[in-house]
Amino acid sequence: MTELPALALALLGVVSGVVLWVRSRGEPAWRGAALGTLAWGLSAASRGLEPSPLPGLPDGLLGLGVLGWLWSLYILEPKALPQRALGPLPALLVMAYAAVSWPHISLHTLVSLAALLPPLLALPALEAALRGTASEARVSWSLGLLLMAAGTLAPVGLGTPLTLFTPFTLGLGFILVGWGGWLEGRSQHLPKELLGFMNLGLVLALVLLALDSPEVKAAPWALATFAYLMVVALAWMGLAVYTRIQRAECGLERWIGLLQGLSSNTSTQILSLQGVMQSVLEGLKPLFPNLLGLEIRTDIVQRVGHSGPYVYNFELFLDNPAEGRLYFSSPPQDERGLGALAPILTERLRLSLTLSEWRSKAYTDPLTGLLNRRGYERSMNRLIRLSQETQKPITLALLDLDHFKRVNDSFGHAAGDEVLKSLAKLLRTISRADDLAVRLGGEEFCLVLFGAGLEDAGRMLERVRLEFKKLQIPQVEGALSLSGGMAGGEIPTSMATVNRWLEQADSALYDAKQAGRDRIYSATPPTLRPFGR
Repeated sequence: MTELPALALALLGVVSGVVLWVRSRGEPAWRGAALGTLAWGLSAASRGLEPSPLPGLPDGLLGLGVLGWLWSLYILEPKALPQRALGPLPALLVMAYAAVSWPHISLHTLVSLAALLPPLLALPALEAALRGTASEARVSWSLGLLLMAAGTLAPVGLGTPLTLFTPFTLGLGFILVGWGGWLEGRSQHLPKELLGFMNLGLVLALVLLALDSPEVKAAPWALATFAYLMVVALAWMGLAVYTRIQRAECGLERWIGLLQGLSSNTSTQILSLQGVMQSVLEGLKPLFPNLLGLEIRTDIVQRVGHSGPYVYNFELFLDNPAEGRLYFSSPPQDERGLGALAPILTERLRLSLTLSEWRSKAYTDPLTGLLNRRGYERSMNRLIRLSQETQKPITLALLDLDHFKRVNDSFGHAAGDEVLKSLAKLLRTISRADDLAVRLGGEEFCLVLFGAGLEDAGRMLERVRLEFKKLQIPQVEGALSLSGGMAGGEIPTSMATVNRWLEQADSALYDAKQAGRDRIYSATPPTLRPFGR
């Protein structure tokens, strides 16, 4: 090998090593490969220089190159048990046998044999690419390692320098390693240009091997081995492209399924906002495996999945003041696709939000913000199931404002509305998470206390009565008061039980009014007794 090919190999090794070093900024596992490629290139160059700078320098650099690659391949993920990637094993065994078949095995032979280790240990990483779980660019740098090993071992196995095949094959290997590593770092597919370059390079390498020296013509196994490697490389390329097409078809089916699900209004009319959010999350997961959760902020925060720890979020522009956000553990690979999907996604969530608001209005009293009678019946069924599951009692109380008609007649309906809103605020303040505060109509309110027996509920209602008397409403002169009746204190068996308690509480409220108002009565069948007096 003359000085010009040696310098060209050194340049290619340096360029490829620099490319992989830049790649290692995003993934430190590539640092060993970068330094290994650089050392391998300098080894090939120093072996071609006459005279050699140092007798043991080429072998030392080659050993460093192999060790660098072995370290990177050891920690590089993902990997898979080789099956589709096992093709080059026969050729590697033939090259190893040819190298050790000489009567005298030197240190140079052993170091050259070590060049087979990187392509051998690259097979699990390549298998992941052929199965579609890693970048298909691994085909390029795996083939590059094979060519680097072939160019290093060919002179040893044939026992003669190869002035054409060795520099060309090593140079081609360095180019494919650098190109493939760069593509994997940018998560890009194998371009047509690279596929054509690999095919042309393999054909030229085979031609150069046939023309190189008389020893090659006397060893047809060498041509057969390299031809076999060409077939293996073509199979790898075909598998990579086929896997890409298969994944694209699966991805397209998922996109179609997701779009059909998002554009369907039927499920939106049935599911709650939380249910729609969950269905959206489950629909997006197959397309974006690193998606953690979905969050919508209105006056409250509703979330499905997980919001952290996350490193990337994608904003969904819902109508103000609503805000939507998707959380990812890493940047989504198909961010353009997600951006194209966003309008349909936001429209689906916006429709669900609107329906949720309508439901809220249907079940809520517009003046006080408390549940109305319909909302009470809907929520009471849930509370009955919860009481039976947890074996906790429920106490039901009816509250009625004393002389409320007098307030409206004396101070006007606007003042009466302020009184109603003040009592509603007090009931919301005193209510716990599973309690229900309800405006049944007019000045009549209902308070459902979950997990409270009659004694505990009586103390809480007495507190409501006393707190209400202390309220100062500017539009109303004089003290205000309320009366109440309560019943239950047990685990209800059905809605019929609760309706019976409602009648008992109403009867107790009537007796509290008859007894002079401003008091709480408890219904304890078959008698009635006042609480707290």
